[in-house]
Amino acid sequence: MPIHERDYMREDPARHGPRGVTAFQIFLGLNIAVFVMQYVFVIGAIQHPVSGKVFPFGGVSMHELAQGKIWTLFTYMFVHGSLGHLALNMLLLLFAGRAVQQRFGSRHFTLIYLLSGLVGAAAEMTVNGYVRGDMITSLVGASASTFGLLMALAVAMPDEEITALVYFIIPVRLRLWTLAKGLFVIQLIFGLAGLLFDVLPEGMEIAYFAHLGGAAMGWFYARSLGYGGRPLTYASQWQPPPAVRRPAMARARTRRSVDLETEPPTADAPLKPSDPVRSLMEEVINPLLDKMNQHGKNSLTEDELRALERASREVNRRSQR
Repeated sequence: MPIHERDYMREDPARHGPRGVTAFQIFLGLNIAVFVMQYVFVIGAIQHPVSGKVFPFGGVSMHELAQGKIWTLFTYMFVHGSLGHLALNMLLLLFAGRAVQQRFGSRHFTLIYLLSGLVGAAAEMTVNGYVRGDMITSLVGASASTFGLLMALAVAMPDEEITALVYFIIPVRLRLWTLAKGLFVIQLIFGLAGLLFDVLPEGMEIAYFAHLGGAAMGWFYARSLGYGGRPLTYASQWQPPPAVRRPAMARARTRRSVDLETEPPTADAPLKPSDPVRSLMEEVINPLLDKMNQHGKNSLTEDELRALERASREVNRRSQR
């Protein structure tokens, strides 16, 4: 059977939920619904009796966690401090989240959103609690999660060109990976400046380390699926495979190696038990198929997919003789 006809090479049904509802739509709707509930109906929030300012509940801090409110690690990702705060995060969610949904599917979208939010919260609380000594100030917003989505998308589609608006006015064409790296460096510079030199004005005191933690998690998640190179979670990424010694007669039989990048063997070459093509199927192709079966088509790199296609065509050609 050709590679492209295998079940796990087809569209992943997990990309869509019941009745075609995607995780992207659910998370976008949750963010907007929570904001309306808190700021319009003052549910899950408290309103100052004099100023009328609304203070939403659900933020996370070391103080909240010390009181046993573990759920705030998740609720904070859907709570926002103002309409402008919500609008900026939803713009990034619309841009990166929709593309991540289409490329990765609902399950991976959900995991990237939640894990990036968790890592971002841990990074920000570590800096606030153990460096600045602030255990009370709550962290709110979906920015750590959306930065994770953006970085995962940039790893998967680094050469995709987009138009970014500088100061929301000047259009600039740049690669998606360039945009993601630029935003990461900007967050790092402002975060370190505020932490080391305390030079940022009050209006620019943002949760930069939450953004950095979320972006790092998104990068790692996409790399663990095989985007941008060999998967980081595979042992072969960190150490070379152990050498296997073969008997002298076996080495002599398989001395002539087959390179999948070259032309396939001629039609008069029979498929013998010691044929190098069969050896490749046993030693290279089958592990890749197992990897795809376990983690999905998106876990393979482009080179691996091309190698599978070439091997499939060659085996089909030989089996039809």
